[in-house]
Amino acid sequence: MIVVLVSPYPDLTAFGLRTLSACLRRAGIEARMVFLPDRASEDGAAGPDRYPQAVLEQLAALCVDAGLIGISLMTNSFDNAVQITRHLRQAGRIPVVWGGVHPTLRPQECLEYADFVCVGEGEQALVDLARALVWGGDTRAIPGIWDRRAGSGPGVPPRPLVRELDRLPAPDYALEGHFVLDGSRIEPLNLARQRQFMAGASLSSLYGRIGYQTLTGRGCPHRCSYCANDALRTMYPDSPPVRWRTADHVMQELEAARRAMPFIEFVWFSDDALTSMPGKAMREFFGQYRERIGLPFSCLTSPLTLAAEKMDILMDAGLFSLQMGVQTGSPRIQKLYNRASMTNERILSAMNCIHAHRRRMMPPLYDIILDAPFETAEDKRQTVALVARMPKPFRLQLFSLTFFPGTGLELQAREAGFMHGEPPEIYRKSYEERAPGYHNLLLTMARGGRFPSPLLRFLAWRPVAAAFGGDAFKPAWAGIFTALRRLKRRFFRP
Repeated sequence: MIVVLVSPYPDLTAFGLRTLSACLRRAGIEARMVFLPDRASEDGAAGPDRYPQAVLEQLAALCVDAGLIGISLMTNSFDNAVQITRHLRQAGRIPVVWGGVHPTLRPQECLEYADFVCVGEGEQALVDLARALVWGGDTRAIPGIWDRRAGSGPGVPPRPLVRELDRLPAPDYALEGHFVLDGSRIEPLNLARQRQFMAGASLSSLYGRIGYQTLTGRGCPHRCSYCANDALRTMYPDSPPVRWRTADHVMQELEAARRAMPFIEFVWFSDDALTSMPGKAMREFFGQYRERIGLPFSCLTSPLTLAAEKMDILMDAGLFSLQMGVQTGSPRIQKLYNRASMTNERILSAMNCIHAHRRRMMPPLYDIILDAPFETAEDKRQTVALVARMPKPFRLQLFSLTFFPGTGLELQAREAGFMHGEPPEIYRKSYEERAPGYHNLLLTMARGGRFPSPLLRFLAWRPVAAAFGGDAFKPAWAGIFTALRRLKRRFFRP
């Protein structure tokens, strides 16, 4: 049995898919990985046809001897998975299984296209499915697997979460049996191509050095209503919000990665809030990291989990880049996002902890959500006013709100009549295409952290914001945003 695993994600990290490959290989099942990086899927900007016919034919040729094809997807790569599956189905009758966040939250929808859908974590479920297909076992009896052909689905319980993450192998970077879409052709993935694609990843491009991306755990301590973690917490109400790997387990992975890829220049921890790790565990973890790895690193934090002591631990171990979600400066919208405890004062307190180390690190990245239909002009003005209070230097990452299926915010948006269109059209909304408007223009000008704070405070002053944010100026802002988009598409094509 050969299992072909397909990644439609914009870079080659694919932590979950690589872990699945490692689990299959550990179980004695041959695994082949095909990476089809689609930069357009990163922001949902493209239409339903993501890949040329020639690429799909090359993929089908790589799957001709497979017994099972697995596709991992999030919501913004739904179109990729549909196009790939339809072509593979035309080329042969090899069963296809979908897994990942979107199939977990929308299994019935995904079962319209795939033969099987994996609901929840899939490491053992995929191994069990592959064995059942080889030995003629009952696929309907596999926890977490919905079988379209056998008519099973809603009655199948999700497989319990893996509590001890150290039981899982490190992600598979072996290169053997790995392929990548490079330009217009799918080529064997060698070390040179691995380096090329790692250098082109978002944070690597930003800082001009090659980063290795990994996770030290699973889950998030928060339940922000716009995030998929909110829906996943509802699915597993009795499970801990965050599960951590041990320090030694992570260090072994990083040591192996450095041996295999000596060009790695920093480590990119992608946990939603690495600073939610308890203080004692964090000291042990980064003590080992400093001794055994010693590379600069980047991570994510949150206003409620960052304090001066934890910031000191991170800096002593080599932190050079930090990202934190701010999202809004409006108390009303903070409550709507289930972030009421992350007040503006708490946000600024966390920023001051970061600011104290400004000479030893890159400007921090702060995330802001734009274009929430629930927002009033006053809500938007309060966000601009908060940005005007932020200690410099910083960089803003501005994201137009996308409603992910199954989240609390999506349900509220549906009830309020803010959801327009039907799947999969609503999955294609780009989070980079900001709506034209006065407040969005101010945040765009402030995103580099160089816009004068006194001027920004003046422009966010209620009388000024009311005047320029009114209907009379809407055509002007629309014209400016149209011009900015044209410039971006002309000079910053992926």
